[in-house]
Amino acid sequence: MLYKLHRYLNYTICLLLLTALTARADSILSKNISVHVTEMRLGTVLKTIEQKGNFYFSYNSNIVKTDSLVTINADNWTIKEVLDHMLRYRFEYRESKNFIILRYAPLQLTIVTDKAATDGDNYNISGIVTDEQTGHSLPNASVYSHEQLQSVLTDKEGHFDISLHNEGQPITLTISREFYKDTTVTFLTDVNVRSTDTTLKKKRSLLGYILSDDYSGVENTSLGRLFLSTKQQVQAANLGGLIAQAPFQASAIPGVSTHGNFSGQVVNVVSLNAVGGYNAGVDGFEMGIIFNLDKGDVGAVQIAGIFNVVGGSVNGIQLGGMYNNVLGNVRGIQLALLHNSVKQNMNGLQLSALYNHTRGSVRGIQLGAIGNIAGKNSDALQLGGIGNIAQQKFGGLQVAGLFNYAKHLTGVQLALVNIADTSSGFSIGLLNIINSGYHKLAISTNETQNINLAFKNGNGKLYTIWQGGMRVDDNSKLYSFGLGFGREFGLGQHLAINTEIGSSYLYQGTWLKTNQLNKFNLDFTYKVSRKFSIFAGPSLNFLYSDQRTPVDGYAYARDLHYSFIRDNRNWSGWVGWSFGVNLF
Repeated sequence: MLYKLHRYLNYTICLLLLTALTARADSILSKNISVHVTEMRLGTVLKTIEQKGNFYFSYNSNIVKTDSLVTINADNWTIKEVLDHMLRYRFEYRESKNFIILRYAPLQLTIVTDKAATDGDNYNISGIVTDEQTGHSLPNASVYSHEQLQSVLTDKEGHFDISLHNEGQPITLTISREFYKDTTVTFLTDVNVRSTDTTLKKKRSLLGYILSDDYSGVENTSLGRLFLSTKQQVQAANLGGLIAQAPFQASAIPGVSTHGNFSGQVVNVVSLNAVGGYNAGVDGFEMGIIFNLDKGDVGAVQIAGIFNVVGGSVNGIQLGGMYNNVLGNVRGIQLALLHNSVKQNMNGLQLSALYNHTRGSVRGIQLGAIGNIAGKNSDALQLGGIGNIAQQKFGGLQVAGLFNYAKHLTGVQLALVNIADTSSGFSIGLLNIINSGYHKLAISTNETQNINLAFKNGNGKLYTIWQGGMRVDDNSKLYSFGLGFGREFGLGQHLAINTEIGSSYLYQGTWLKTNQLNKFNLDFTYKVSRKFSIFAGPSLNFLYSDQRTPVDGYAYARDLHYSFIRDNRNWSGWVGWSFGVNLF
């Protein structure tokens, strides 16, 4: 029996050694490269190493000073040796898929164990964590087992006490603290020939890392600070992007869950939260009666009675009773009663009873009862009850009850007031303001009125015309005011054709009657200079009037022109002309 056990142990050790050697051979950090640079920016050198090693770096750009200058002459060094030399042994490196994560950790910690003993089905370990250089105890260090998804924090004296399920196999503990290199210790438990708990087996998971510059985005939000305890925020700072995976978790409140204090480091397939939950992410379904807090990505369905806050991206459907806040991207549908917020890009549908705000680009539909904001270049449909804002280039359709704004418009705006800094699109409204667009003051005369003034604003493709005019003769006054639209077709440097359509009310001595003049102008324009041009051309006029008799002292428009519409009491029509100048 002892011989068989000894042979089994030998086979096991050989297998473990072979696995370790294979893992090392596949390690990015163990690859050999040659680098020869003198006084070169660190960021450029890191890019060069990425190309040579066929991988990518991930790091916090606020900590890794990419503008600093480095000098190195490395012939066939491992990537780890090159990084140690350039970064002066002040970082540790974590591999995840085809990435190397640079974690700032200039200090080293040690662990002194004072207890490691079996107690029935449990294995209890206690000890003290200290700074290796000073010997001072370290409070708020994370001590965890990623296999059993359990963790504790050291107290103010640096002491910890953790109880783990005894499976009769070695137990590995890792100690992490912000700015310290991770330390891992393995404990050999008593031999246990009983079959291991299948529930525990299901709970085990692979360890990985979130690839992000900021691993604590959720913890830094106002709702994260409100609903997460100090211990949970410390844990997040210590463990950073370290994540595990599990099929299920249930929680009452953050920290009171099936994963305990380790819940913020676990991505679950299903997450059910009585009041609220705190996870590394969800890859399936999550529901919280009040709220959900997730450090990383979420898919495919997330539902909360009040709010959802996600530090990564959302792929799927996110439903928040009041509020959704996503610090990454959204690809799918985001619904909230009050407000939806996306820090990066939105591709899909945002629907809110108040307003939606995407700080990145939008591809899809934003629908807000008050309005919508798109931060970067977007091709979207914005539907806002009051207004829409596009802070960069906008190539979609903005429809609002009051106003639209786009920094550079290449699409269409439809509202009472439309504003754009520059525009190559179309603005349709009562007032269209293009800051660097088409601005003209037209002074003209025509067959009906002696003098007319018109303010034209928009761009060459479509401009709005606010117009007014009067006819002043000894016994035939006539006044008009109205609105129109026009478009300019360039025929070269100095020539253009302007097509304009407008509608004006004619005042013929009484407000009690309807006198509506609809006019279509075809003007030929000669541009004398950038701010002065002359125009002239024919017009087609249609007058609707229910005023049957003239008023003393006022002109009666039906009698001024020969109408080509016969035998109609209300309508008359004639061909006219216009001549004038444009200023500005």
